[in-house]
Amino acid sequence: MDGMLLRLMAEHLQLSIDGTRNVWVVKPGHGSRGRGVKCFDDLQAILQHAASRKRACIVQKYVEPCLLLDEKKFDIRAWVLVTSWNPLTVWMYEPYIRLCTEKHSLESTTLHNQFAHLCNRCVQEEAEEYDDEDEETGTMWSVETLTQYLDKTSGGHGKDIWDKIRAQCLQIAHYTTHCVQETVHNQPGCFEWFGLDFLVDQEHNVWNLECNISPDLSRGTEVLERLVPEAMTELWEMILEPHDASLDRAEHGWDLVFRGKEIPREALQKRFCMKKNLNTELRAGRPFSLRDALQSKAGAHHAEATITPIEQLSHGGL
Repeated sequence: MDGMLLRLMAEHLQLSIDGTRNVWVVKPGHGSRGRGVKCFDDLQAILQHAASRKRACIVQKYVEPCLLLDEKKFDIRAWVLVTSWNPLTVWMYEPYIRLCTEKHSLESTTLHNQFAHLCNRCVQEEAEEYDDEDEETGTMWSVETLTQYLDKTSGGHGKDIWDKIRAQCLQIAHYTTHCVQETVHNQPGCFEWFGLDFLVDQEHNVWNLECNISPDLSRGTEVLERLVPEAMTELWEMILEPHDASLDRAEHGWDLVFRGKEIPREALQKRFCMKKNLNTELRAGRPFSLRDALQSKAGAHHAEATITPIEQLSHGGL
């Protein structure tokens, strides 16, 4: 039995997030601000909801054993900046933590409650319990407040826990941008500002919920009143002033996640074609090998930049 479980875990890398309630999240493919996001624990209800929509939707497994803060669900929003797609150069700013205003529950009768399941600020600010202060009773925390809370609830290991979470956020930000590198035409002097949303499970593993191409940069909370102007000011300083390529961290709040080598256009085109062919096979219902999938992810390995080990991403900063 143990051997079978180990084999299942090796084959199904997301087994640990499944839980026992079979809860799924259904969201619009091009939505924002939490609009149209619903939770279900019944297949027929999911199919009926999807069939009633005019446009396609995404069905995503709910991370059931999610880490809670004072019995409330939370996620982490991190701003990720790409200042060059080739060579791929990725940065991340100090994240912030968004909490729900009501206690978490996976009972069927609570799945419709957005105040318990959706951490989006525009959703939570409609709740009576919403508090924009950066404190344990607030609905948006800084990294410092989160670390202090984890310190109290883990016997003084708050910084170690955050360092583990942060290292995974950095690695996911790298992989997320790397996997679309060949689809974006590199324009010198241009940049892309993304908003990545992460969820943390009870083992402090980090899961990428989604990547937003137009993240909300409005203020309105104690945390954002500090972070937004700092990030925007330091962005312009970083882009307009020359930066020493040997430094892992410039003299600003944007931490370097990854800086790769320039890849020949032919190698990127080859990687693009491999992924396109594999996606075509998948849509047609034809299986492909794990080796093919890995080749598609890696692309032309001889011309690729080296993937940075996670321990090298864990430099000081956030």
